[in-house]
Amino acid sequence: MTNRSLPRYFLLYLGALVALGPVAMDAYLPALPTMADKLGVSIATLSASVSTFLVGFAFGQLLGGPISDQIGRKPVCLFGTGLFIVTSAAIAASESASVINSLRLLQAFGGGFASITAMAQVRDVYPAEEIGSRFATVMMVMMTAPVIAPIVGTGLLHWGWQAIFIFQVIYALLLLIIMWRVSPETLQHKKTALSLGRIVQQYAAIILHRHQGRFLAAVFALSIGCAAGVLLIFVTHASFTYMTYFGVSEGVFSLLFGLNAIGLIAANWLSARLLKFIDPLQIFRVVVMAQAAAVLILALLVYIDALSLVLAVPLIVFIVSCVGISNPAGAARFMAMFTPQQGGSAAAIQLVAMFVLGSAMGALASHWHDGSLKPMIHTMLLSVALSSVLLIPLRRLQVPKARR
Repeated sequence: MTNRSLPRYFLLYLGALVALGPVAMDAYLPALPTMADKLGVSIATLSASVSTFLVGFAFGQLLGGPISDQIGRKPVCLFGTGLFIVTSAAIAASESASVINSLRLLQAFGGGFASITAMAQVRDVYPAEEIGSRFATVMMVMMTAPVIAPIVGTGLLHWGWQAIFIFQVIYALLLLIIMWRVSPETLQHKKTALSLGRIVQQYAAIILHRHQGRFLAAVFALSIGCAAGVLLIFVTHASFTYMTYFGVSEGVFSLLFGLNAIGLIAANWLSARLLKFIDPLQIFRVVVMAQAAAVLILALLVYIDALSLVLAVPLIVFIVSCVGISNPAGAARFMAMFTPQQGGSAAAIQLVAMFVLGSAMGALASHWHDGSLKPMIHTMLLSVALSSVLLIPLRRLQVPKARR
């Protein structure tokens, strides 16, 4: 397949596909109080669906990636998006909190099952030296979802919380039409029969991949996951940091939180340009060290009790925005270690590593919660320290640029 045979807005479509998860998550959050009131349950009962969604999304990615390596990207996209549409419609028609929580698990599974193929599709159709800038473009489109989705969700509440899920149905239906009618099958090797048992072998090939006798692929995935995990740590504790610790209003919190999304979009834009002429691994190293330095400064200000809102906001935006540069660069080098035939499995390993590590660190900070910022800072320090240490063996990593 040549680039000329792709739809004109192929990368835009892939960005919208990756955004399926954030759209489903972030548009739903403003509706939690209203839904709890209408359904006659506590907010805590419905908030459980947030964790349920994240678990389902990760599980969908874990299965969708290797299955797409077997049977093709398009069938996986169609099935996952179709499941997302059906469950979103069922949620809109539901009047039971327990049913909604269960349906959110299926909705998330469908979203993760479909969206994991986006990175694999980039790997399928672009040479290794170009995938970094292409990844950055896709992620830049995707990062608009956390900015727009809460605004859309708040506006749709005027017609009832059900309108949010009807919007999700329409969004996913448009993606489904593009998949069915416009987007080609990008998997270029011969498809095989579906074999769930072979998934373990596919993941083993990625995790146990050796470079110069070392398990550098696994090390790299962990380093990328730890660096990006800082973003999830902050997201987990953002409301406490700004609204409880610094005492800002809900309106100001939305503005400050939105600055991080804007920073990520700008960082992805910069990453797309840097990756055109600078080696991805070099970019990844420099940005991880810059992120670690900023976390150290933030920690020092917390320890000496000198952190004000004016200092915290730019430091946090910088720390979070680093992910917008390091993640595409790291993904480009990591994905280039494998053939396009392994693209779905490799993408799943990299993304789920980020999700698991970031979520685990966020949960650890919650367990240590003492009413201060120190638990969040401690886990951020641990995360960037691990990422930095894991950079040491990666000095041996050299991936042939011509590999496809």
